[in-house]
Amino acid sequence: MGRWREHCRAERALWAAYALMALLLVGYLASLIVRGPSRSSELLDGWSVDGFEMIAAALCIVRGFTRRPGRAVALTLGFGLFMWASGDIAMTVESLGGATPSTPSLADVFYLGFYPLTYVAAVIFMRGEVRRLATPSWLDGAVASVGTASVCAAFAFERVLRLTGGTSAATATNLAYPVGDVLLLSLVVGGSTVMAGRRKAPWLLMAAGMAINAVGDSASLFGTSFGASRLGFIFDAIAWPTSMLVLSMSVWLRPGPANPQTLRKPALFVIPGLSAACALVVLFVGNLHATSRLALGLATAALLLVGIRLVVSVRGMRSLSAERHHQSVTDELTGLGNRRYLFTVLDAFFADYDATAARRSLAFLFLDLNHFKEINDTFGHPVGDKLLKQLGPRLSACLREADLPIRLGGDEFVVVLMDGDAEYATAVAQRLTDRLAEPFVLDTVRVHVSASIGIALAPTDATDAAGLLWCADVAMYRAKLAGTPFAIYQPDLDKSGNRLLLLDELRTAIDERQLVLHYQPQLDLRTRRIVAVESLLRWAHPRLGIVSPLEFLPLAEEAGLMGRITTLVLTGALAQCAAWRNAGNPLSVSVNISPANLLDPRFTELVRDLLESHQVPAEALVLEITETTVISHFDRSRRVIQELWDQGIVVSIDDFGAGFTSLAHLSSLAVKELKLDRIFIAALTGDDSGRALDLVRATINLGHALGLRIVAEGIEDHATLELLSDLGCDLGQGNFISQPKPAHRLTLIPEQASWQLPEQAGSQPRARVG
Repeated sequence: MGRWREHCRAERALWAAYALMALLLVGYLASLIVRGPSRSSELLDGWSVDGFEMIAAALCIVRGFTRRPGRAVALTLGFGLFMWASGDIAMTVESLGGATPSTPSLADVFYLGFYPLTYVAAVIFMRGEVRRLATPSWLDGAVASVGTASVCAAFAFERVLRLTGGTSAATATNLAYPVGDVLLLSLVVGGSTVMAGRRKAPWLLMAAGMAINAVGDSASLFGTSFGASRLGFIFDAIAWPTSMLVLSMSVWLRPGPANPQTLRKPALFVIPGLSAACALVVLFVGNLHATSRLALGLATAALLLVGIRLVVSVRGMRSLSAERHHQSVTDELTGLGNRRYLFTVLDAFFADYDATAARRSLAFLFLDLNHFKEINDTFGHPVGDKLLKQLGPRLSACLREADLPIRLGGDEFVVVLMDGDAEYATAVAQRLTDRLAEPFVLDTVRVHVSASIGIALAPTDATDAAGLLWCADVAMYRAKLAGTPFAIYQPDLDKSGNRLLLLDELRTAIDERQLVLHYQPQLDLRTRRIVAVESLLRWAHPRLGIVSPLEFLPLAEEAGLMGRITTLVLTGALAQCAAWRNAGNPLSVSVNISPANLLDPRFTELVRDLLESHQVPAEALVLEITETTVISHFDRSRRVIQELWDQGIVVSIDDFGAGFTSLAHLSSLAVKELKLDRIFIAALTGDDSGRALDLVRATINLGHALGLRIVAEGIEDHATLELLSDLGCDLGQGNFISQPKPAHRLTLIPEQASWQLPEQAGSQPRARVG
């Protein structure tokens, strides 16, 4: 804090010194006006001005030694000012007693040393502000510089040539000043063009100081024109100390803070435009009056540069237009097409379809990532963005070159399959599902995600872009609610009118008991006995036949009918369980429950009452909750699961491995069973069976370490059944053991079962369900 205060005091003292110097300069100007050219003073006009300029140069050099940023500019410019101040001192000494200095003199050496140092300082300053100079910018600067030089050459060089005389050294010296001034003015004009649109307060001060010096030097050189008048005398005397003061102040001036929210304004063509106009004037005057060849050459070069600038501008506009178009149809994060591009393609397809006789087809996939929000919440949005970046190449790898992947926004994607049919669309959907099942490696984390995909066809399902998107979205939503990887749009189920009709028929089906239960056995892989069954709901629709729950349960979820359906299922399953147990088959029965059941505060009371009314022990009922349901409603799920545990009811996590449940979440839930997702079981016999085997083995060991029973569903062959038995899995379920059947048809005898080995047939006890 003390050093900061000391710094503030020093800065205030500095600007107080500059303010005092400015006041002295104003006082000197007043004296010039009062005295006029006839009453010059060696002390005031010579030594006092010399001392003033030396102080300005010293302050500039001090800036270079006290602050690191901009040190090179301050030191280079400071030594340039020192050279000019030294030249004035030498001039004052050489003019003592009214003497006329020779040309060249020692003062000329110092004066001419000012120019290169000032050029270097200005270039260093501009390079510090303009990190990357685009071609149009330096061309604008070149046009402005060359145009300005042509004007100066046209109106100054002829005058200089007439004034110069004597020795060749004198002529070269006299020519060096206008050349230096022209270059200095050209640098000022060109630099101002390049610096346009940037924080430019220090540059404006520096450019003003250099311009004043160049004009003042020209006034001194052309004393016969300017100096003969009172105004010329005043300007000649005041220009140099003013220039020195302004240049010295420019290195101390701090630029204002940049506003990150403000876009930098593009450079304007005003200065180079005026310079080009001046070049045209020079060429025009050259046709009427004698003009130096140098001026005409510079004017011609300026116009040539204008032509080059126009060519560059046209090419730049074309490139910029192409770049802007690409950006307008491309998703920045994934590099895929965006929503605008999607509707452009679809609108063109439907317009072409209406206009031509050739009938083309189009398959449309709407893809929504599952559990992406959990990834963002757990690891943060940067990790989620990295996942989306990796997703683009994965989607593209599953498609033909003619197919089009699009990111709609967030975690929603679509795929357009030109000339694709339902068969190809389902094949692509399966490839996408398999590809997404592979883990995403994000920094040090491995993340698993899945997707729900809706498929719609054009023009079969829709004849415009918005309608096609709606159809695929509806199908995707049905797939998500049903827990399946993908679903095809079905007008009978998904159309607004048909959905209302189906909903009304579903209410009737609940009232008239059209919903029936089928059961699929669960086999103890150690004893090879049937120890449990899972109840699976079916709808015996009078018009559509047997309707899968994947088709109507999403509709029931939307309509708030899940409570009534769950009551119906629990009642039927517990009644059948009681019948089996009374017949001497002590089976457990599993029932799937939905998110709506977990949110129902009366659900646990309903379960308890139904168990009591059917006289079924609590441990004979297994309630299956999907992993995604637990994730979506974790706190509520944990409370309900604990209440069910307290009643002695077994709670099972269904489809384990398909979601994003962490070990910490799992260990905090009062569950007794894990049901492995069928995707992992199917992978045991796939191409990547080794990795799947390690994953299943680790999950089984983890479950046993937590005291959980492990169930594998989706067993489709004998090899998978035996492999799971060897891995220590507790229960198995799948079509290889038995397909879901009504209770009266469910009879499993070990000797007759396809999963029973011949040598085991005589040793295994019978187990009948029916």
